[in-house]
Amino acid sequence: MPRPSIIPRHDDSNGWWKTLPPPPPAKLLTGRRRVQTAIVGAGICGIAVAHRLGRLRPSDEIALIEAERAGFGASGRNAGFMLNVHSHGPPKSADILRRNMQLWEGGLSDLRRMAREFQIDCGWHEFGRIYGSAGPDGEKHIDEIADTLEQLGLEHDWMSRDVLEARIGTRFYRRGLYAAGSALVNPAALMRGLARHLPANVSLFEESPVVEFTTKGDAFEVETEAGRITADRVVLAAGVFLRQFGIASGRYVAMATYASLTDPLSDGELEALGSNAPFGLLASSEYGATIRLTNDKRLFFRNLYEFSPNAPTPAPRVKRISKRHRSGMLNRWPALRDTRFAYSWGGTMAFTRNDGAIFGEYAPGLYAVLTSDVSPMTRAAASGRLLADLMEGEESDLLSLQLGIPGASRLPPRPFLDIGIAIRRGLLHAAARKEF
Repeated sequence: MPRPSIIPRHDDSNGWWKTLPPPPPAKLLTGRRRVQTAIVGAGICGIAVAHRLGRLRPSDEIALIEAERAGFGASGRNAGFMLNVHSHGPPKSADILRRNMQLWEGGLSDLRRMAREFQIDCGWHEFGRIYGSAGPDGEKHIDEIADTLEQLGLEHDWMSRDVLEARIGTRFYRRGLYAAGSALVNPAALMRGLARHLPANVSLFEESPVVEFTTKGDAFEVETEAGRITADRVVLAAGVFLRQFGIASGRYVAMATYASLTDPLSDGELEALGSNAPFGLLASSEYGATIRLTNDKRLFFRNLYEFSPNAPTPAPRVKRISKRHRSGMLNRWPALRDTRFAYSWGGTMAFTRNDGAIFGEYAPGLYAVLTSDVSPMTRAAASGRLLADLMEGEESDLLSLQLGIPGASRLPPRPFLDIGIAIRRGLLHAAARKEF
């Protein structure tokens, strides 16, 4: 099997992580160990597999191996929207969207239950979400989102410019659309909490990147920088680094997005936002900005997608993008001219060409899962649980639905892929220029 060539180490500052108390020291994988199942990657997919598998096989020893810290990677770097449904523009297929909704709802239910059961202090807030439109592209897409929600029979309410201004303190947006059913969290805190409450038979090893992955007879050898595990089964849940293990190469695109977060706002700064009540706003345009006011009164700002074949995102690039975030903030709230972002960071997610799945058994005893496209946290939570069910022969309607999703289709080879992405990105960027 291919030897991983990129070690996933981020050199920027994940603001969600930085706002939390320091974690206890990482437990590194050292020496030699023998387990029944090894899971590579403690993002949301790997964590979900570990929680479910640990309960289904309580007498097994299970190892969960993470290159960095649980909550520091991609699953702890997103905007923290735990979505029950999400769509930009008219859905390619209403049936596919309804199918995905069942996965999103299943994952959201799992995460909500575990956050309550384990009393995870992650700022869980059942806010729902606001879609905002600022220009022609946003106006077009917000109508399409409303039509989609109508088709699905989901609650939604229009918000005028005046209502939006009263709620979030800006007239930047022409109008808004409120949709219920989803939640907001600090994703790094959620991931840390889920990792802290793993089943007793699951051992978490952090700061232990895999440097070699081979087969040895009927078993697998997973080697890290300081240790080695022999396992009967392996689950690869390494996110966009999955292709380094020879899985799904050429079937997904790694796209980076960037975010910034302030320190807690003062009372005067909060007055500029019209209210100190937390909110979460998604751009109706595919290329607009995602904005949040968090429970602890921090302003979060995210925008820009770009092709990132060699993730993680480099810190110098993150620093340049943060200037764009500040410009976007001032376009909405000029009174925040003295407000600075305390943290800026990047994160990488996967997109498939056909909304196809990377899920299942790829060789005897070798399993893989990768969440893709929109709603990565809730969809991944469901996918991880369902993969554990597949491994143990647990049948359900939701697993049947997951197995009915076609596999991710092959993408054009590079450099044709790069050219195609650049053209599409440029068109989206131009169309959404009023949404920044």
